Amino acid sequence: MQPHREYHAKRARLAQHMQAHGLNGLLLTRSANVSWLSCGGQAHVGLNSESAVANILCTPERDYLVASGIEMPRMLAEEMTNLPLTPHVFPWFEPQQRDAWIDKLCGAGTWASDLPGARSQAAALTDLRVTLEPEEIDRYRALGAATGRAVEAVTRAVRPGMREFEVAGLLAAHVYAMGAAPVVTLVAADDRLLQFRHPIPTDARVQKTAMVVVCARRNGLIVSATRLVSFGAMDATMAQRAADCAAVDAAAWHASVPGQTLGSAFQAIIAAYHERGYINEWHKHHQGGVTGYENREIQARPDSTHIIGVNQAYAWNPSITGTKSEDTMIVTANGPESVSTTGDWPMQQVTIGGTVYERPAVLIN
Repeated sequence: MQPHREYHAKRARLAQHMQAHGLNGLLLTRSANVSWLSCGGQAHVGLNSESAVANILCTPERDYLVASGIEMPRMLAEEMTNLPLTPHVFPWFEPQQRDAWIDKLCGAGTWASDLPGARSQAAALTDLRVTLEPEEIDRYRALGAATGRAVEAVTRAVRPGMREFEVAGLLAAHVYAMGAAPVVTLVAADDRLLQFRHPIPTDARVQKTAMVVVCARRNGLIVSATRLVSFGAMDATMAQRAADCAAVDAAAWHASVPGQTLGSAFQAIIAAYHERGYINEWHKHHQGGVTGYENREIQARPDSTHIIGVNQAYAWNPSITGTKSEDTMIVTANGPESVSTTGDWPMQQVTIGGTVYERPAVLIN
């Protein structure tokens, strides 16, 4: 499908925002925003870069693709094809020419960007992009299915004696093979799983248990998923924690109701922890929230005022020491739709209010 419909639907949101704020121009410089408006174009070089190497300038008359002579050829040939963008090139060694040109085109002081500052539109752009267009949902479903298969294949391939680095390398290979990039890769074995909530891989070797976590990005969108494996039955305490963590995750999914606030969903998560006797576990790690073109577009907190809406993506990630539950889903009018579960993994069923939620269980090898 040509991206014109999706592009113009998003552009209409921007036009309304620009008119409401009296802007003659709006410069998108962050990778998330450029990928969003360009319908999946990739304008980064480093995976960890928040800044795009090519920008999009929106004006009332036309839109421009703004980049140095280094980046423009690839943008036009591979990333921004079939889009109504007029190229504007500046020398890489004179980056100040970009803003001088925008001042001349739009008028100094009449344009804004998503950069930090007094007139930053970063927060507004996050609000604009979190409601997904149909084409984005299709891309999300495809990426979610591929990500679920990748993280489950790797978790199944873990063996005692493997180094965390080896597991991470295997995961990266699977993610790149599906045309995506692993923007977050976490692997924890045994004691590290008990100690750290964000365990970047190390030289530690797997003995009894392992956790594999990935945030995979393709066409700008990000899918998050976590799976755990135990070699032999888990001890009773850890097995109960895993079951309780899945139940808290199910409570988060149940609370992801259109029209409710993100804060109210968070309060349901806190209540689920308390019901199971884990009073302070939610203090030890964030619980997830809205996802999309950032790992977490809006991180949920007890006082979050963001309104949950249809066609928004969420990745909740509750954790109880030694275990974690995480998948990516789309909020629909009929309830949450998981995009990263495969149907080929042991699941735990949790019933809340008459609705059955299936959350990943620990694989016992």
